[in-house]
Amino acid sequence: MQSTPVTTLEAATLLGVDRSSITRHVQSGRLTPLMKLTGRTGAYLFDRAEIEPLAAPEANS
Repeated sequence: MQSTPVTTLEAATLLGVDRSSITRHVQSGRLTPLMKLTGRTGAYLFDRAEIEPLAAPEANS
């Protein structure tokens, strides 16, 4: 099964948090991106299948 990538902004929207929170979660190891695009400020791409369960109401309780 192929993963569907989402950007940092899309992940933040799905989780109801700010983009900076996503970056902090990556730095702390709570989220693992599929990849980081090239460049000093390259965007992270995440697997939608890993983000969506975190957005579920019971996951946030």
